[in-house]
Amino acid sequence: MKNPYVVLIPLLAALATPAPSLLAQPCPEDTLTAQSPLPLTDILTDYLPVDQISGGPVRKITICDREGWECKRPSILRRAEALLGRAPELQGGLEARFTDQVQRRGYLERRVRFNSGTGDTVSGYLLLPDGVSPRNPAPAIIALHSTLNPGAGVTVGLDTTFPNRNYGQELARRGYVVLATDEISAGERVYPGDKPFATSQFDRKYPQWSAMGKMLADHIRAVDLLCSLAEVDTSRIGTIGHSLGGYNAFFLEAFDSRVKAAVSSCGFVSISGSEYPFRFARQEWFVHFPVLRDYVRSGLVPCDMHEVLSLCAPRPLFNYSARQDHIFPDFQAVEMPLRQVSELYRILGAAERFDLIYGEGDHDFPPEIREKAYLWLDKWLKM
Repeated sequence: MKNPYVVLIPLLAALATPAPSLLAQPCPEDTLTAQSPLPLTDILTDYLPVDQISGGPVRKITICDREGWECKRPSILRRAEALLGRAPELQGGLEARFTDQVQRRGYLERRVRFNSGTGDTVSGYLLLPDGVSPRNPAPAIIALHSTLNPGAGVTVGLDTTFPNRNYGQELARRGYVVLATDEISAGERVYPGDKPFATSQFDRKYPQWSAMGKMLADHIRAVDLLCSLAEVDTSRIGTIGHSLGGYNAFFLEAFDSRVKAAVSSCGFVSISGSEYPFRFARQEWFVHFPVLRDYVRSGLVPCDMHEVLSLCAPRPLFNYSARQDHIFPDFQAVEMPLRQVSELYRILGAAERFDLIYGEGDHDFPPEIREKAYLWLDKWLKM
């Protein structure tokens, strides 16, 4: 099997070609665990050819300044793009349709649907705070939901089963224009005949792409929609999410420079250094990166989650992680890589832009943490 993601150095290229015997092995029965964690990727280490002209042997260097980081960052970006897969060409404009307008306490709620550009429609809600108008535009937030159905309906407070998930509604009441969308396989976008968050139909239709790549494309399209609205101050756009929405939030900030701040709650865990490296490459249900499966079997992580986080630097990033998180129980795969990201922000002279909070508790977004996150968004998007 020829590896399509050889984009780094000769050493990595040698490691990146899985042996046939490894590829033939099935995933572990629960599709998540592995016999031992893969070595944690170090974002502050790089490998450069000794001879820049002829290549050949490589030397290990430690990144300690902005110049060193600017040399490494493009390779992380290329590997992240390869992990996301190849997206089809966008077709058509947004063709946004607003319906079912309802006045809520503090904001106007509008149902919205728009063309994803990749063959389907993105559904969601647009919340316009009272007093916002084309003459008085406001900062805006892309609010991303977790693996709860009905998707965006939870984020905007229409389903009160999980009250700690209505951060879209709360931010609208704080004066933000909020766009909350359904992810593929959630809300209005559950595939016919499938349960919520099952991606098998998508994977069959787009074998060269990934569910994460599709979600990212939809979110970038959502930013396009916000930028088309006269009620939005397009220089002040942020994003927030919990769990699935948490890592979608930092992926969006990493890949769209129009996003000026991101909040991720219980959305971070690395692949390397984790006891559950297949969690993002399951064989069924919600499969994030199908191509990752064979790499993990071979002992290689082509691009890790903290590397994607690093692409956000030096833009503002707020991360909350819970020590008793039953979804991400391997806390060493949270804390250790986040130390690297924190150090990167320090090296870039932007330590105050990375807010890292740990809490005692389970996989949740409790009120006191949400309040910290909202004040942090105010600092970067309202001041």
